[in-house]
Amino acid sequence: MYKLNKDLRTTLDLDLVLLNENYQILEIKEMLAKNGVFCKIFPSPKSVLKACAPVICFSSKDKEKVIYILDENGVKYELVKLEKDIIWELLRT
Repeated sequence: MYKLNKDLRTTLDLDLVLLNENYQILEIKEMLAKNGVFCKIFPSPKSVLKACAPVICFSSKDKEKVIYILDENGVKYELVKLEKDIIWELLRT
């Protein structure tokens, strides 16, 4: 019988939004992905930003790893915890 990997992330795990100040969003996504963090770019939910700007979403299970990577690379950021996941957040607004 196939056993699920507990470390496997899916879109439904994406419950943290990364807002940044001094890097391009694609550079940050690449930086995180190179370090094994599952992340995706989505339009910002209205509950996070009023403007429809792209944001990076990742799982709160990877929060400590993401903070370490961003701090090591001098990225200025803010993290916003979503009520559920990014898909739910986008569909409810």
